[in-house]
Amino acid sequence: MMRGTILVLLVAAVAVSACGRLKKDTGLRFDEQRFRIKASKVSKEDRSKFIVSVAPASATLDGAREAALYGGTEYCIQQYGTSVIAWAHGPEDEPRIDGDKLFVEGVCKP
Repeated sequence: MMRGTILVLLVAAVAVSACGRLKKDTGLRFDEQRFRIKASKVSKEDRSKFIVSVAPASATLDGAREAALYGGTEYCIQQYGTSVIAWAHGPEDEPRIDGDKLFVEGVCKP
């Protein structure tokens, strides 16, 4: 009886410690990499026009492009409730990189 209780407590302790580690790494990944994504409006007058920066672009260009697409889609959904975007300079275009950041621009289409 005592041996079974100790075994159950050990298994529970290991399970709880493993859950703690899983919670630390819940960020989104694109092409198996984590990226910092920042989407913001281009001007105060027109919030439909936005720019997205993604870093580090050097981790993987394909992943950075996917992250930029995600950032633009999330921005338009938050602002207008739609994911329709007219890209001025999109993720599939020639990459526009400054330092280690990829930049894309678009317009939300409500």
